[in-house]
Amino acid sequence: MKKHTLLVLLSLLLGSQIAVAQDHVTNIRAKQEDKIVTIRYDLNVRSDVKLLISIDDGEHYTDTMKVTGMVNKIVPVGKNKTIRWQAFKDLGYGDYPEIRFKFVTEEKQQTPRPKRIPKITFSTLNGAYTNTENPSVGFTFGQVQKFGWFASVMSGFNFAGLTPAAVSDAEGFVGEDLPFYKDEYAKTVLSVMGGGVMRLNDMMYLKAGLGFGNRSLSWKTLDDRWVRNSGYSAVGVDVSAGMMFRFGGFVLSLDAVTTNFSIFEGRVGLGYSFENR
Repeated sequence: MKKHTLLVLLSLLLGSQIAVAQDHVTNIRAKQEDKIVTIRYDLNVRSDVKLLISIDDGEHYTDTMKVTGMVNKIVPVGKNKTIRWQAFKDLGYGDYPEIRFKFVTEEKQQTPRPKRIPKITFSTLNGAYTNTENPSVGFTFGQVQKFGWFASVMSGFNFAGLTPAAVSDAEGFVGEDLPFYKDEYAKTVLSVMGGGVMRLNDMMYLKAGLGFGNRSLSWKTLDDRWVRNSGYSAVGVDVSAGMMFRFGGFVLSLDAVTTNFSIFEGRVGLGYSFENR
């Protein structure tokens, strides 16, 4: 079989596309090893690199199909990028007195990584007041990134209404009986709640929660028993909705809470937050 020789033009031509500077590809070297042409180059800008060839003195250029290595893909910046071209499979066997190479590069900027949303740990001390004049204090603790959680506990530090001896109607009757009451009453507030937090931006967060609540009024009888007055009390499901605001490391929390949708509470929290590393 006749051996065919590929002559590589030493004055290799650089090409560009989409106004890419011609110095993206530098220091081009080509060497023929039997039927393989090895081409090495340096790349100064991350680019989509293509290699074209011409066998008619640069009148027309065509794609190289039988190539492997750092070509026909996005190539990172660096030196000694290597392309291996199976020339005879692309061109067929024949005498080629001159072959011109042409690099075509399209700059590809590195896609910036999305900004990492930090995980925030927060804690607030809370004060609250109901429409039945039941004050309470407590705390909230939680964490949030894009989404998160919180847990809160509130108390009025009077627990007479948690386990009353009996429950009366609004007028004080227990069934058909009207106990003898002292001039003494107790207002009980206990709220234990957990919920979710959603980040709107660096400063604002939505909150919603669900839990147990006891906001009750109890009267004391002459025989020292506590009777919960159901007309001024609510015991059952707590539902909350609110907003949290961050000012640097400081936190302001505003929440509306209801127990059984019959007693309503406004809650304000002040505290501190920090980013988890």
